[in-house]
Amino acid sequence: MEKEIVDIILAIVQIGTLIALIIYVIKTWQIASASKKSTEVSEEILKEMKESRDQEIAPYVVAYFDIPYGKYWIYLVIKNVGKSVAKNVKLEFQPPLKNSEGEKINDIPLIKEGIGSIPPGYEIRTFFDSGISYFNKSNLPLTYKVKISYFGGLRSDTRNIEQIMDLSAFKGLSFLDEKGMHELVKEVEKLVKHNDNIRQKLEKVANNLADGVWLKNPDFLITGLQLEPELWNSGALTKLIEFKTLWTSVYGGEHEKLVDPFLADLKNKSVIIGSQLLIIASSASSNVPSELVDRLIEIAVKLSELGRARFYIDGGKSVNDFDKLGNCIITLIDETIEHIEQIKVQSATSDNSG
Repeated sequence: MEKEIVDIILAIVQIGTLIALIIYVIKTWQIASASKKSTEVSEEILKEMKESRDQEIAPYVVAYFDIPYGKYWIYLVIKNVGKSVAKNVKLEFQPPLKNSEGEKINDIPLIKEGIGSIPPGYEIRTFFDSGISYFNKSNLPLTYKVKISYFGGLRSDTRNIEQIMDLSAFKGLSFLDEKGMHELVKEVEKLVKHNDNIRQKLEKVANNLADGVWLKNPDFLITGLQLEPELWNSGALTKLIEFKTLWTSVYGGEHEKLVDPFLADLKNKSVIIGSQLLIIASSASSNVPSELVDRLIEIAVKLSELGRARFYIDGGKSVNDFDKLGNCIITLIDETIEHIEQIKVQSATSDNSG
């Protein structure tokens, strides 16, 4: 009997031990699983912290077109807007970059061979084309796709980004000319030269005052005076031929010249010649045909319009309007010159018959 009791007790103890062992194994497995999950979470947090840190200090290279306000020039800009040095920068453009002169910009070392390194906040800027010339060529693309690759930051692998460079956003924009420090320096230099020129002329006047003063400025000779027809015709012809030479020979319809300072000089000279023609017209004697005087005034007004012409990035429309107005003035000038020559011939014939 006692033996059976002992066996029962041993069986109960063994069963209890087995149950305890099973519970221990289950709890141990749960602890191990929790430890594994905790390790995975820690690794994920560490990875996110590393990526976040990398993003904070990583280089970031961008490429874009820039047209400075008040200018007509297009620049290609490559800039590192990130926080660390970008190394071994490579650029690939589709379609290949090409300007209005037919030059393949992709062949320059900057793009063909890449850039060794770009410090943070640093940019490389190169002239691409004139906005007027580029947008006037319908066969040139307005959008480019650029692939940029470089190294830098915490990551050791290559960083790759793709961008769309869109020039169509600049087409048709208008703006006023803006003057900055560069223009201020130029104006000061002009002022210094102007003052020096005045000083030299005053010295010349002082040295020759005893011998009298010759008036050589044609504006002085015609302002407020009633000139003889022959002298009046010569003055008008001189100014008409001056603008014709300026428009047909100096400018000659070459659109690439329509940038400052040439453009500003062309417009200023047009206004000056127009004002001089108005002075000549106002000094005409009663012997000068009114039709000829009216024609000079018409030319003067159109020259003033030419001097006030504004240009827009509109695919060449404003440039064509500028050329059209100038060519219209040339037609009027040719007709006026022919008219003056006829008057001179008639006057000479009348004198000979007299």
